[in-house]
Amino acid sequence: MKMEPVEIIFHGAAGTVTGSCFELRGNGKSIIVDCGMFQGTRSLEALNHEKLPFDVKAIDAVILSHAHLDHSGRLPHLVASGCRAPIWMTAPTADILEPLLLDSAKLQTADADRRNRRPDRMALTPFVPLYTADDVISCIGQIHETQYCTWNELGDGDGFRFWDARHIVGSASVELTLAGQRILFSGDIGSGSAIHCTEAELGGYDQIICESTYGGRAREPVLITERREQLAGYVEETMSRNGNLLIPAFAVERTQVVLEDLIALFEGKRLKPYNVFVDSPLAERVTRATQRHRHGGYDLLSVPNIHFTHNIEESKQINSMTGVIIVAGSGMCQGGRIRHHLLHNLPHKRARVLLVGYQVAGTLGSVLRDGAHHVRISGHDVPVRADIRTLDSYSTHADRPALLDWIKSRSPVSGTVFLVHGEEQSLTTLADDIRKAGLTKKVVVPMLGETWAVTARHAATRLGAPRSDLHARIKPRDWTASLAALESGLADRLRALPSDAARERALASLVRTLERAEGR
Repeated sequence: MKMEPVEIIFHGAAGTVTGSCFELRGNGKSIIVDCGMFQGTRSLEALNHEKLPFDVKAIDAVILSHAHLDHSGRLPHLVASGCRAPIWMTAPTADILEPLLLDSAKLQTADADRRNRRPDRMALTPFVPLYTADDVISCIGQIHETQYCTWNELGDGDGFRFWDARHIVGSASVELTLAGQRILFSGDIGSGSAIHCTEAELGGYDQIICESTYGGRAREPVLITERREQLAGYVEETMSRNGNLLIPAFAVERTQVVLEDLIALFEGKRLKPYNVFVDSPLAERVTRATQRHRHGGYDLLSVPNIHFTHNIEESKQINSMTGVIIVAGSGMCQGGRIRHHLLHNLPHKRARVLLVGYQVAGTLGSVLRDGAHHVRISGHDVPVRADIRTLDSYSTHADRPALLDWIKSRSPVSGTVFLVHGEEQSLTTLADDIRKAGLTKKVVVPMLGETWAVTARHAATRLGAPRSDLHARIKPRDWTASLAALESGLADRLRALPSDAARERALASLVRTLERAEGR
């Protein structure tokens, strides 16, 4: 087959961590790899509601690496916009995806209703959910399942296969042959031994698009027994003061791993059988789905002191309890029932929040992690008196040395390595490592909206510039986050001033500053 250039357009996870979405054009085809949601600041999340930046009706195939919403969350929007192409994924991913996307549609509707009811938004344009449950059902109808290592033809010599990515159940790296080029998308890479495709060659790719979530960090290896002991220590400390331990956790994979650790600690008599409330209907449905694809381990649904809530009333009853463990979504505290529990527990010194997942800059989880004294939740100013801790040994992302080894094992790369799905420090650090190791002709950190032409055995060439508003969109703190921080602490700061006259002067100065900005 004649080699010809392929265009790769970076519609997401470029210069930022979330919103994974890549378009490839070549050999008369248009292929989408992932179509995820942007998560972070309001400015970044607003991108979810923009018109999709490609011709959805011209798409020939959609390939999904795994179920996490930052990779899959806009698929129903893609279908609702007119895409009729098959959506390829592994069987476990398909099993998880339906409840995940239905829950996403439900949360979007509830979030839009809640925001639209707020008095401070009465005169503003109403929020509209990105998609509905009906859109999700239509999306599910376009799913095509395939297995690891199976070659799937796309016509004219083009096709793809999945490699095990060891991130979450069903997660995959995507090897795509298009216009004679062999291109590999890492998806999200985990640790441990992966299923290898014995009849396929590993290595010798023309281009690699690799995630770099932890590309700037090397973590000390932590045994499962060590991780469980760390968790036990946090539980015991919190229970000793009769406080509640809140664990924000993703419904997919993280909740199940945390529960497995707690059960092991209970059964081994390391911990008393404290009551654990899994306050996430989605987590229960996902747990049932993931257990169908796991071999061995605990039955997470039949432990007497682990309670899955099923409705809002049961969730609210937890507020009258103390000395309990609450596992609830979402993992970055941006939505879900964890916000309800944060609202009730953050003001109490005896409570603790244990962050066990990656916190994207601009999310409530990252604000808490970074030591905020006040936060704003659902229109309420909330003082943070609870103890905030991070336990990152639960991460299912490969760190900097593991990412470098992953690329080395897939060398030689005749063209370019593109680094995506990371914040600035992670991207630049990993890029420097790859250059020093001499693993490819060129390393590129693409930005949101850029188009690159790639050809085998040649360095990539940039054809299209990034979005003009790129930096305002991806910076870790936008004006809405700054406003929320100002509002949440304003009353306390004013009260701390020495007199009413000082308070009046401060407020008058703020008004004058706004008037000058308005050009009055």
